[in-house]
Amino acid sequence: MAGGSSAAAVAGRIEAVSELGEGPPVVVLADGFAGSPAHQALARRFRVIVLAPIDHASGPAVAAWLGEAGIADGGVLGVGDKAPAALAAAIAAGARALVLVSPAGLAPPEGPIPATAVLVGSRDPGQPRDALALYRRMLPGCRTVLVYGAGADIAAERPEALAAAAGDFLDRQGRFNLMTESMALD
Repeated sequence: MAGGSSAAAVAGRIEAVSELGEGPPVVVLADGFAGSPAHQALARRFRVIVLAPIDHASGPAVAAWLGEAGIADGGVLGVGDKAPAALAAAIAAGARALVLVSPAGLAPPEGPIPATAVLVGSRDPGQPRDALALYRRMLPGCRTVLVYGAGADIAAERPEALAAAAGDFLDRQGRFNLMTESMALD
């Protein structure tokens, strides 16, 4: 399936709608991500699988899909309002790493949280003023990254920055440290 698309359902109504790249698996829960510049940039380092349809309650179904696909211990990336489902799926599946991008609707999780990074755009009006501190309190041990010059849609506005920050975190988890001109680790 690398480099192509698939509509093969594995668990329930969850489907892999696109897959690009080779390497460690990263499952993405995001609207409009399939085939995007961010998808292509991340696929230079990982086997990136975009799932759909996903809603806020899809965490358990995504976890089951990850298990049936044999990639439960891979990375999970959730964008915007798909972040709660990504968090729930990563906890239920025992994912090794989780990246949340411009998360919306997160609640304090139950269960052991995998290594987590949260990316927030410096111009995202939907994030609370103290977003980085809020996510660090809600997700103990998480790394927070402020992506300069990006609003809520980091994947569209700064695809290379998303791929660099998410990719470095997925590769290194606890050893992740980053400071560049376009991103800052907090």
